[in-house]
Amino acid sequence: MESSSSSLSFSILRVPFFLEPDYPENIVSIGTNRERLIQKWGGPKGWEAQKKRHDLKGRGQKAGIPHFNLDRLTGNTMASHRLIQHVGKLYGLSVSEKLYDRLNIYYFVDGHSLNDRPRLA
Repeated sequence: MESSSSSLSFSILRVPFFLEPDYPENIVSIGTNRERLIQKWGGPKGWEAQKKRHDLKGRGQKAGIPHFNLDRLTGNTMASHRLIQHVGKLYGLSVSEKLYDRLNIYYFVDGHSLNDRPRLA
């Protein structure tokens, strides 16, 4: 097989998804992430086991999230997904990626809801 000296160029596009699609769009928050995860995993013991099993802290740090605010407000994320898509269409991929990074800090570290439209504006 012949080798080629041409390089391959590509872009990675993040595609949003709903972790909890049944959350209502019309309220900012249904509670804290801590409350949601404790309930989801069957109590504090189950939740602690999941954190260790998936190394969420380590994975977050690799993604640029210095620490997780476990009492962050959890809610429907459609407003933030729409914002990212709108910014991407208007300003391009590099700007929407910067917005993703800022929203990660806004949510995971600062603890704000991703469905708080006035704050997102």
